[in-house]
Amino acid sequence: MLRARVVEVGRDRLTQIKNRLAYLIITNDITDNSRDKILQEFSCPVYQCLTSADVEEMFGFHGTKVIGFHRSPLSNAVLPDLKPYRITKEKNMSDYINLPYKPRVAVLGASGIGRHHCNWWRMEGAQLVAFLGSTEETIAATAAMLKDLAGIEVKGFASLERLLDEDRPDIVDVCLPHKMHYQAVKAALDAGCHVLCEKPFVFDDGMPHGTLREQAEELASLARRQRRMLGVCTQYVMAAQECAALLSERAKGENVTNFEGCLVSPTRNRPPVPEWTWVDLAPHMLGVAQVVSGHGTPDWSTLKVDFAGHKAKAAFDVARKDGSILHCDIMTLHRDEEPKNVRQIALNGNMFDIGGFKDSDGVFQMRITAPWRTEDKPDMLRLLIRSFLKGRLEMPADMACQNLDWMLTVIDAAK
Repeated sequence: MLRARVVEVGRDRLTQIKNRLAYLIITNDITDNSRDKILQEFSCPVYQCLTSADVEEMFGFHGTKVIGFHRSPLSNAVLPDLKPYRITKEKNMSDYINLPYKPRVAVLGASGIGRHHCNWWRMEGAQLVAFLGSTEETIAATAAMLKDLAGIEVKGFASLERLLDEDRPDIVDVCLPHKMHYQAVKAALDAGCHVLCEKPFVFDDGMPHGTLREQAEELASLARRQRRMLGVCTQYVMAAQECAALLSERAKGENVTNFEGCLVSPTRNRPPVPEWTWVDLAPHMLGVAQVVSGHGTPDWSTLKVDFAGHKAKAAFDVARKDGSILHCDIMTLHRDEEPKNVRQIALNGNMFDIGGFKDSDGVFQMRITAPWRTEDKPDMLRLLIRSFLKGRLEMPADMACQNLDWMLTVIDAAK
């Protein structure tokens, strides 16, 4: 890289050429204030690794804590090794755009899980202005359903281009079939919208996994360039936070070394393809593993998989940044026998059952049953949408790219 002259140092110089940089590396001994300023100033990816002593030994730059790399095949060649060290700065929504008091929200696909999204956006104070349907008949049926469910009239579109052009929403919530996620998210970001996308981030079982990873990274990069929020809806990260808080009350200071996750849901006439089970349910539990491990790095040499029929299981270790290890054991299953729905998170052997109920006003709530007590909280999807409206991404795009990578790595190992 030095011989090819793709390496740049010096803050003034880096600022001058920031639009030509592929990425930056900052050292582990840089100050927090300097790190935050760099994340604020530079739109290119930033990776934090090495020390200033390492930089001097490897590159010959004394006292340098920030290095820039031009776009080049050489720069691209080291990206797989840098990927675990990617850092981002959490931003408030106000850092991106001054949203109105009631931001305008469009939901793409409002007849399935999207109808619950519609209800929570409304109850959290957003203005639901449009939805996307597939035909005029389904649009009419969905509009009637939303009026009955939430008492609101929402305009339906069969064309995403028309929806974005005519209604100009502040936020687009993508609840379409996963094969349509990539194009829909891209169109919404190009239109200047903030985006929340249902899991999995992108997926098409007829597409190479390398291409899917590239699509996810492309969307993450586009969101950064557009300075728009992009999050993926894996709402079990909200349940994981609540379970971890309950465990902390019980055993303060206890390091979580073992996580077990179990998700069971009805088959809904799906054929017994374990990969489909994994794609449908695993992103939720992988999100829990990401949260509990502090966004650690998996040791894929420990991976064990069991894919058969409607069952998809995976066990692997994740190394935290402090060197400790989290063992993860995830089971996903589709079945029509009772119990058809199981939602369980176990931390260090403490089982948390995650259920739900309607309160006295008919509003759905989350109920977490721990071995020692029961805790009632707002529904986890509602909590995730509430966070989004406050400017917090519970699974930002970079985390979603990691979630997708873990999901695909397990599928590859099962083949």
